[in-house]
Amino acid sequence: MSRTLRDLLDRSFAECASQTAVRVLRPVEGSREWRYEAMSYAELKERRDELAVGLWGRGLVKGKRVGILTDGGSEPLLVFLAADCIGVSAVPLCIKSPDEVLAHSIDHSGVEMLVVDRRGYERFGQLHARLQHAPQLVLTEGEAADALSWDDLVQSGGELPEVAIDPADESKILYTSGSSGLPKGVIQTHANIVANVEEVWDALSQREPFRMFKSVPDYHSMGILNIYYPLAKGWILDLARSPDRVLSDIRLSEPEGFLTVPLILDKVYGNVRKKIEAGGLMGGLLKRAVAAKERLVRGRAGIGDRLFLGTLGGFIIAKIRSELANRVGPNLEILIVGSAKADPEALDFFHEVLDIKTYEGYGTTECAPLIAANHLGGRKSGTVGRPLQEVKIVADDGSELGYGDPGSGEYRSSGERAGELWTSGPNVMRGYLNDTEQTDKVLVAEGDKIWYRTGDLFDIDAEGFLTFRGRVGRQFKLRNGEFVNPEMLERIFARVPLVEHVLVYGDQQRDYPLPLVTVDVEEARKSGVEGLPLDDEAALRVHPSLAERVREGLLAEAQAAGLPSYQRPQRVALLPEPLSEDAGTLTKGLKKVVPKAIVEHYRELVDETYG
Repeated sequence: MSRTLRDLLDRSFAECASQTAVRVLRPVEGSREWRYEAMSYAELKERRDELAVGLWGRGLVKGKRVGILTDGGSEPLLVFLAADCIGVSAVPLCIKSPDEVLAHSIDHSGVEMLVVDRRGYERFGQLHARLQHAPQLVLTEGEAADALSWDDLVQSGGELPEVAIDPADESKILYTSGSSGLPKGVIQTHANIVANVEEVWDALSQREPFRMFKSVPDYHSMGILNIYYPLAKGWILDLARSPDRVLSDIRLSEPEGFLTVPLILDKVYGNVRKKIEAGGLMGGLLKRAVAAKERLVRGRAGIGDRLFLGTLGGFIIAKIRSELANRVGPNLEILIVGSAKADPEALDFFHEVLDIKTYEGYGTTECAPLIAANHLGGRKSGTVGRPLQEVKIVADDGSELGYGDPGSGEYRSSGERAGELWTSGPNVMRGYLNDTEQTDKVLVAEGDKIWYRTGDLFDIDAEGFLTFRGRVGRQFKLRNGEFVNPEMLERIFARVPLVEHVLVYGDQQRDYPLPLVTVDVEEARKSGVEGLPLDDEAALRVHPSLAERVREGLLAEAQAAGLPSYQRPQRVALLPEPLSEDAGTLTKGLKKVVPKAIVEHYRELVDETYG
């Protein structure tokens, strides 16, 4: 296997020159429609080389950095590949970040050039006055007096320079959102990203070629792997026009696989559960069809199951697949699930009932990003899979509770005890840019190994499968002395169809945990709850009758899960508006819930609901 990112992709350029590498959506002339247009590996290499020559000619030599501030497009991908050739580091930034965060990231990284599209150009104008150092702008569309045009940059001509690049050289700076303060810059090397690609090389599909849809933004570590992995494999990569157009563009892509967050699976499975729980003839038939298919996949189906699936049951399942195909196309074979803990029932429904392989994994930006994953070589529902590099489970006192090493195949169970997950190997970052204090908090030297402390709680079984148990610091103790794992409750409560997002709060002054819920407005309008102001969304979101219906749903799920009484919701706080990236209650791009921001924003509501 190759050791630098340029080596990694040059193999594909040589062996797959005539094959399709990337597809980009373009408007159809004389129409309002959009259509994917293909770019071969030979064409992609040509564009990469042209851009690399242009960057080098503008003074971006080895050791310098180029920033990216766009709302999508193919240009960020080309910048990544071109920078890899000349030893330049790429710094992708989120266009939705606050001015303070963007200005900090630009100044802190010291980028000498910033690639912007029209929207990025406007954002730069809004924060320009905050900058200590303004980089050279490159505008990907149109022209501006204070910016170099993309066409001028790539048409400068010349030969691709020969630059000595080491696997340990910096390749990317990714800014993490962080729980407080300004974001930290994670230094990812060529070796970090190459190791990620190599560790899952044959882990997803044996199909050649395979079409993947790029559903994760460039400024996320998984979004970067979403570029390099399929291109290194010689697969086809379909790009979305922007992060906000993923759901519309994926219908045009009709991919065979893509990365997703658990929320999408939960919603599809939640609709099926809702129909089953409604009962009646259709609910009964749907329940039977799902159960029969699960027994068939698990090798426990009887003759009755097989006959039913060969007739009406098969038709029912095909109809569910057809409804899903309306959203993502008919070709879907694989879903890679990450960014938050998924509901095992939803994963198994896709994997066993719909015959769409679902592989849940776990990672962090500091590991570029993979640490563990389910895949073709092993899958266990409810876990994030086996580790891809060495891990250990560490107790509060520093003792080792469990251990796993995929290289040697040695796995030692932590039993029923959970501890912080530490990991060591080629995926681990070099450190945080210009921040030795924060680096020293998470990177621990033991002998000749560097261990990264994830800050997440896990246990490991004798087969090496890791199970997420929560975030260090998020668990809380109630007044009665009982500990509560809020993330476990959130996964259970999220099954209620009326729930869009749920955060469970509590502390030592409280007698019970409090779910903070944003409702699914469309589900609420169809709920049949009497007296709801259907035309007034703001009033609907906090209506007392809806709050009681939500609480009933949460209690039903709590009972089904066998939760003890102290973990069952006595009250529910309905939030008056949806969570959002702009409000800081969801992370940018992947839209993960930000607990601290939500609690701070709704502190008065929390206190009022507890009474």
